[in-house]
Amino acid sequence: MSDEVVVRSDAEGKQEPSAETLPSTALIEFEAGLAVLFGDHVPDGVDLIPFSFMDPATRSAVSTAAGTAVGFGNIAAQGVNAAIQAQGLVRLAPQTLEALKTAAPIVKDGWNLGTLASGGKFAAQVRWLSATAATTASVVAAMGPAITLMVIQVQLNQIANVAKHNLELTSKVLQVVRQEQWSAVTGYHNTLMRELDHARQIGEVTDAVFTEVRGYQGELSTQWDVFEKAARQHVAELRSKVGHKERQQYLTDNGQAIIADVQALLLAQTSWFVYQALRAGHLLKSARSDPQDAQLLKNLVANTQALHEKTLDETDWLLDQLAREFAVIDELPGKRTFKIGGTARAAKDATRMVRQLQQALAAIRGQEAPSEPLPLVLPAITVFEDEIPDELTRILPLRLEDGERVLALADASCDRWNVPGLGAGWVAITDRRVLVTKQDSLRRVGAIDIELDVDDIRYVRRPDRVDKAPTVDVITKDSDLTLKFSSWAKNGEAREAADQMAELVASFMRLPEAEVPTVRALDPVDAITEFAPTKQARD
Repeated sequence: MSDEVVVRSDAEGKQEPSAETLPSTALIEFEAGLAVLFGDHVPDGVDLIPFSFMDPATRSAVSTAAGTAVGFGNIAAQGVNAAIQAQGLVRLAPQTLEALKTAAPIVKDGWNLGTLASGGKFAAQVRWLSATAATTASVVAAMGPAITLMVIQVQLNQIANVAKHNLELTSKVLQVVRQEQWSAVTGYHNTLMRELDHARQIGEVTDAVFTEVRGYQGELSTQWDVFEKAARQHVAELRSKVGHKERQQYLTDNGQAIIADVQALLLAQTSWFVYQALRAGHLLKSARSDPQDAQLLKNLVANTQALHEKTLDETDWLLDQLAREFAVIDELPGKRTFKIGGTARAAKDATRMVRQLQQALAAIRGQEAPSEPLPLVLPAITVFEDEIPDELTRILPLRLEDGERVLALADASCDRWNVPGLGAGWVAITDRRVLVTKQDSLRRVGAIDIELDVDDIRYVRRPDRVDKAPTVDVITKDSDLTLKFSSWAKNGEAREAADQMAELVASFMRLPEAEVPTVRALDPVDAITEFAPTKQARD
């Protein structure tokens, strides 16, 4: 089920339906966000994830348990249509889960009735059992060791869907980069995806299937290590560049290598993940009768998920930084291009290419694709003599973190640069940071010169000088600075807006308890002795 799918409760204003009118489709949630779809058909618009490694006997047992749990009774004993069975898995979006949790139960058997909707249209009436329902336990028990593999089948399905597009993108633009290593990565990847398809068609990882990939783990781990180190090096280099101009130069020199290394890392990680899934599927048969193999299967799946997520977090950060820097360069004066895949590409094209890699990564992780930075929403507090400059509204959103909100904008400078004609600055106050930049820095290289975390603000002084332009002294944990407004802000609405911004900054003042010094309490007699001057000192 895609993230568009929601469930609406039909409890309000309706009488309890009869058994004859109840739907024959049910969702049985066995883990938060994952459910088994049970019924005689798959409703239109529902994105069903097939059971990758569930043999006919287990599927039959799950179907019988599911039928009993949702009120159909024992399917085998009652001779219910054999088409009513466990159809596959459904991923429930967060909004779907919230709707399910709040749906009012309308029958006494512990399940709810709701409406599946996809793409704005009603798809089907369903019964639903939550993961906490007592009747769900029988379905989980029927899955046996196979339930361990259920949690990674969503990722396997996404990997299979994404792989072809991902390879096509790379083959078009990066064939000339690290050709030998790239050939090795794609060779292993193609073999693993082929055997995964075989296993999914058969319904289990047979000896014949696993024999084709047995022994791959060492080489796959080496490939992962090589490209992970390359990606980490890029992350370290970008983080070490204090100035945005230095960061942009690094991207200009290394943009092609970064995209190639990250793409190869994604494929190496995907191949490793598929191999572990095939290995786990091969263990499934013996895990049903051998407790040690069952525990090995459980550990294998848990470790696979943890390791996969750990490195993809950093890969995602690198891609986001890359896309943002390319987007900033596209906003700057002049034509800026990058050599990628043997072709000089505009910054806008480079940005689009990186975002495609991010979308592939998000799909593999089962997450929503990262959205483009939203246009700047002008805050209630603005301090400008004239209109807010266009370049500020275009570039600033690219320098904001995800979810960061701008609370105030001002045409102001600071005491760290007082060069006539070159010291003009802009200030943005967000819910997380105080951003200060020279106007020339933002215009030429898209740079933010000074960043202060609002949690580091210890004291704010606002000198009340009615005959002078406002200033705001900001004392932080590690440094101080003074924000300075021009003479046009001495009076009227501009003065009022500048004071409002100063109050906003002052509202962030805090002194953590850990920074408050402790003083040893002294007994009065000890204090007199300790601080009284000695006879020699008196003399």
